[in-house]
Amino acid sequence: MSAERIGKYRVIAKLGQGGMARVLLTMSHGPHGFNKLLVVKELREELAHDPDFLAMFLDEARIAARLNHPNIVQTYEVGSDGDRYFIAMEYLEGQPLNALFRRVGRKNISLEIHLRMIADVLAGLEHAHKLSDFDGTPLNVVHRDVSPQNVFVTYDGSVKLVDFGIAKAAGASSRTQEGMLKGKISYIAPEQARCEGVDARADVFTVGVMLWEALAGRRMVTREDEMSVLARRMAGQDQSVREVAPDVPAELASICDKAMAPNREDRFQSAREFQDVLERYLASSDFRVGSKDVGALVSNAFEDERIRIKTTIEEQVKGANQSERLE
Repeated sequence: MSAERIGKYRVIAKLGQGGMARVLLTMSHGPHGFNKLLVVKELREELAHDPDFLAMFLDEARIAARLNHPNIVQTYEVGSDGDRYFIAMEYLEGQPLNALFRRVGRKNISLEIHLRMIADVLAGLEHAHKLSDFDGTPLNVVHRDVSPQNVFVTYDGSVKLVDFGIAKAAGASSRTQEGMLKGKISYIAPEQARCEGVDARADVFTVGVMLWEALAGRRMVTREDEMSVLARRMAGQDQSVREVAPDVPAELASICDKAMAPNREDRFQSAREFQDVLERYLASSDFRVGSKDVGALVSNAFEDERIRIKTTIEEQVKGANQSERLE
């Protein structure tokens, strides 16, 4: 039985599937025994002939292909194999941030490590927000779905923003229909909740919610129904972090309040501005943290998982190699 292929990539394992695409672990072969693991995101077959879904997928591919930053997952190729459309990306060894929270618990992660990861997310966002097309035209990219689920932390401590699947960008062929809400309810900005036009400051608000949760040591939204969350968000009535965590350093509480200001004119006006104030706070801290500290946290928390995944990949690669030799 021959191994499945998509384009020049040999499928090793299926990593997951969402509403729009399936995610595959693949291997690329080159001369003189060169092999490289990559992740391929493939538009689901039944959606490839739907013009709207295909346009959304290709818009994501167009944005991803232009992004090149240490804090954003790297895209190597956008292509098609017959009616199969795919994006080939770097394979990351690590865990999504929400998985780290579940395994370790927010309260068991030092505040400085939290801030380090959030600052790295903001660095990636700044790159995306300032991105221009090849002719110099600003793309005005807005991620619209920044959350712990879409932040990946590698075992060496790199923090990567992933999944620009619902990102907004100038010149996109797909358009969000009027009245259509995109993004996770818990994290969206008030203007997103109102289905208004968004800019980079919507992502600033979303990261503000992540900061709120880091300072409070818990989720902002737990078991509330979505309509209640939306109503409170649109009215600008979310609790200040000071109300739930009175011992939070005043400087950080003020930073969080500004990032989550209901009126976007009152927020940090860029991801860079938000990042800079966090970096200054970290620089003044007694506990200096870097990627090594972040990596140690993730590696220790998922040591068994890391070994299991490594073993599974080795077995899958070995099996695929044997299958290929029999073809």
